[in-house]
Amino acid sequence: MKSLLQTHEWAALRESQGWRTHWIDNILVLEKPLFFGLSFLYSPEPDFFQIDFAKFLPKIKEIAQNSKAIFIRLDFLNKNETIYSQKITAILKKYHFVKSFEEIQPEYRQVIDLSCSEELILAQMKQKGRYNIKIAQKHAVSVEKSDNIDDFYNIFRQTARRDGFQIRPKKYFEDLLKILGDQAELLVAKYQNKVLAAAIITYYCETASYLYGASASEHRETMAPYLLHWQAIREAKNRGCKIYDLLAIAPNNAAKHKYAGITRFKEQFGGRKLQTIGSWDLVVKPCWYILFKWIEQLRRR
Repeated sequence: MKSLLQTHEWAALRESQGWRTHWIDNILVLEKPLFFGLSFLYSPEPDFFQIDFAKFLPKIKEIAQNSKAIFIRLDFLNKNETIYSQKITAILKKYHFVKSFEEIQPEYRQVIDLSCSEELILAQMKQKGRYNIKIAQKHAVSVEKSDNIDDFYNIFRQTARRDGFQIRPKKYFEDLLKILGDQAELLVAKYQNKVLAAAIITYYCETASYLYGASASEHRETMAPYLLHWQAIREAKNRGCKIYDLLAIAPNNAAKHKYAGITRFKEQFGGRKLQTIGSWDLVVKPCWYILFKWIEQLRRR
């Protein structure tokens, strides 16, 4: 399973944000500088079955020593299915990895199969999802591509204030669209010539991913985000994608989870829930790791 997060384009994006990059046997490893000259190492979404741990670990441990890394985190995209999840877990524990105290990439996702017709994709949606798409169409909401990051960022700030989360600076999104090129695009939904919803979608290896999204607080009755995603799904099919990945959702039956609200929205488009193997840490400096964990948990409250 290949991920956009293991490409040279993604490495360039992270370098523009102050991360250092390393390549070990074609596996991207990012180095994040921390306090007191320390760091941590992070490999986003490598394929577990492409890693030869006997060769990979000595090399990454050498980088960890030189960069004074507190820990090494591997964030696996592989599906958490019984057929091999126990095998993967056993191997990771053999090499002294522990389950991470937090996930950088979403461990639980909502994904839609695009290999069938548009009619079947609509049919497998929940009734409310199809209904809200029709509502948006009746309001004459339009969806189009945009190269104006302000179209996105202005309502992204509204969304952050409304839902209570922190956002990245605008330059990050400018760099993302510039560096990823044809592998990413900004879609906006307009009503009466005003942007009501926006999404950044990436395309890589037959997978379209809903990376970031935002919606305005006004004219919510138009259901603009629903038509936006329907058009994104159609665009993904036109590009030959087989999967539309809506990314983060809450774990099963987690009503109070931070993703509970967005999960209800994403489920309206049908598809299925997918759990990945997720993040695993190899602790290099135990005392610093405990302190880092405490700081991160305090910061995210």
